[in-house]
Amino acid sequence: MTELTGTGEDLVIRGRVRDALGVALPRAVVTLSGAGGGKNLDKTRSGDDGAFEVRAPVEGDYMLSAFSPQLGTQSVEIRLDGLRPVEVEFMIDVPGVVPE
Repeated sequence: MTELTGTGEDLVIRGRVRDALGVALPRAVVTLSGAGGGKNLDKTRSGDDGAFEVRAPVEGDYMLSAFSPQLGTQSVEIRLDGLRPVEVEFMIDVPGVVPE
């Protein structure tokens, strides 16, 4: 039997979804899946302020994606080591706008 050292807050991923101009993107779909993609392990929508929270089942490598119907998808690979929660700030590009 494998003993898991990361539990509770250690396996939480929090963050915000914004556009490249820094404007919060409410109701963006945030999905956690295995590092190679595939099965969705947790899924939520960002709040009015762009904030989100998902939980991983165990320590390891994952793919976290944020999708906005207007702006598309941004993904990032993350590693949960069970020592601390992870925070991710998504900044999804706005077509035709160059961020300063």
